[in-house]
Amino acid sequence: MDTPVAWPALPGPTGDGNVDGILADLAQLPGLPTGEHAAHYEQIHDDLLADLDAGSGAGTD
Repeated sequence: MDTPVAWPALPGPTGDGNVDGILADLAQLPGLPTGEHAAHYEQIHDDLLADLDAGSGAGTD
């Protein structure tokens, strides 16, 4: 039997601690009811956008 692949596959480190912390929330998806996945993805998107708008991350002063 094939070993199941973790879903979703988590991205590797981005080099930005804030972004990595936000993306770590993807690990919660398998434990959530399917009906809650869209809201969870939306929250991750909103958190990433807020981080971008705040100007954090590599290449900023």
